[in-house]
Amino acid sequence: MTEAERNDALSHWHDLAVTVLSAAGAALGGEEEDSNGNGPGRAIIVLEDAGGDEVTVHASFFPQLEDLGGEVLVTPAQAAALELLDAISGEDGDDG
Repeated sequence: MTEAERNDALSHWHDLAVTVLSAAGAALGGEEEDSNGNGPGRAIIVLEDAGGDEVTVHASFFPQLEDLGGEVLVTPAQAAALELLDAISGEDGDDG
């Protein structure tokens, strides 16, 4: 296995572990469900040092975000997380 393949495999398994642990935490949260059987929404953001001044950002959503053809169905916590992620990435077009 080359160094690039090793790094790619480590990245893949790391991302999978973050997703699984996030889902497990959400499943064990213990909050009550509403009348439709839906528990509270969650958004988990992990910020990780990536060397130098770089930061790696991982995000998991529970339940999964639902695309409604141009719009995304989210819970209030998920909407807040998406706004935070937009602010971190600077993709909203604002320069200050």
